[in-house]
Amino acid sequence: MKVMRETIVSTARELFRSRGYAGASMNDLADAVGLKKSSLYVRFPNKEALVPAVLDLTLQETFGQRDSASGQWDDEFVEVIEFVATTLTDRGRCVGLHLAYGTSDETPIAKHAVRAFFQAHRDHLSSILSRAMPVDVARDIATDTLARLEGATAFVAIFGEKDAMKRAVRLSIEEAKNAAAAKSLSSR
Repeated sequence: MKVMRETIVSTARELFRSRGYAGASMNDLADAVGLKKSSLYVRFPNKEALVPAVLDLTLQETFGQRDSASGQWDDEFVEVIEFVATTLTDRGRCVGLHLAYGTSDETPIAKHAVRAFFQAHRDHLSSILSRAMPVDVARDIATDTLARLEGATAFVAIFGEKDAMKRAVRLSIEEAKNAAAAKSLSSR
């Protein structure tokens, strides 16, 4: 049976999302995709080697299909954070955050991949926002937006409170629009 790399990576992502880094095993992954463990190790030498692939797939799904130069900054910002919020709400967990808590100095490849994952999110949001406000303000709002969305994910996962995510999105949009309006007023 030929198992595609994408199937392995997407299945690993779901295992990491549901069980965390420590709780997901290569044996579980091999079983889930219908491979012998030795065949899985040919493709990925260890569990840590899966982390960059899992997070790259997630980034590609989040930002890969979007044309960052098209349309208005605010429409694009709303589209991206609503996509992230919907994904987090539907899945009930953020794979990046789950991996952030599961990786350490003993797993430097995974730890670096998690850092790069969140940096890419912040950089992408900052690049959208900086079209309407100073770069330092854009970076702060991007950081705050990610913190709100990740925090709201906890309430979705623990209590099933989807309204927390809706508020996080609304507050982030308001903050961004207020910062853009303030810049516009100061430019006059």
